[in-house]
Amino acid sequence: MVDSEKWVVSCHHLFPTALFVFNLREHEQLDRQLLKIILDLKQSDPGYIASNVLGWHSKSNLFELEEIKPFKQIVDEAIAQVAQAVGYGNVRIAAANCWANVNPKYASNKIHDHANCLFSGVYYVKTPKDSGSLMFYDPRSARTFYKPNVQTFTAYTADAVAHVAEAGLLLIFPSWLKHGVEPNLSDEDRVSISFNYVFV
Repeated sequence: MVDSEKWVVSCHHLFPTALFVFNLREHEQLDRQLLKIILDLKQSDPGYIASNVLGWHSKSNLFELEEIKPFKQIVDEAIAQVAQAVGYGNVRIAAANCWANVNPKYASNKIHDHANCLFSGVYYVKTPKDSGSLMFYDPRSARTFYKPNVQTFTAYTADAVAHVAEAGLLLIFPSWLKHGVEPNLSDEDRVSISFNYVFV
């Protein structure tokens, strides 16, 4: 868009949806520790079905485990920064739950959101190549009322956005944002930790 003799033009982005990505420095030791904790839990916990398809979903009490406390502190600090950035700096926010996902070959996670929560997120512990991107879906249902064919996919025209999973990345987003995980096409497990935070 450019100015012309007829007008001066500006563009305003209304109701933005923010995805915050924290790339942890020197995360390898943390990843090894978390991976051991998760795989040990998997041996004793049969898990249950939530959004996971063919994968293992732990109980949702990981933040209560003593050995997870250093990781929770990292997430707490990241959540505080996100809250400040979006205008919730003076609001009391606390962790609601936290769980692990282990997706073997062909496992995925169905499209879902996290009701009654404020922020949700994921930390990638182990992500082999082609183990499944995290997919985010446009929450604006009104866009489906009229959809012309488009040749160029942009932030304005795309219905979904893929975010490649990489070990050491901590993602935080609004809990109402629909998301899912593509099938793991690698021969190794894809391991992640997810969490929710709420108003208190």
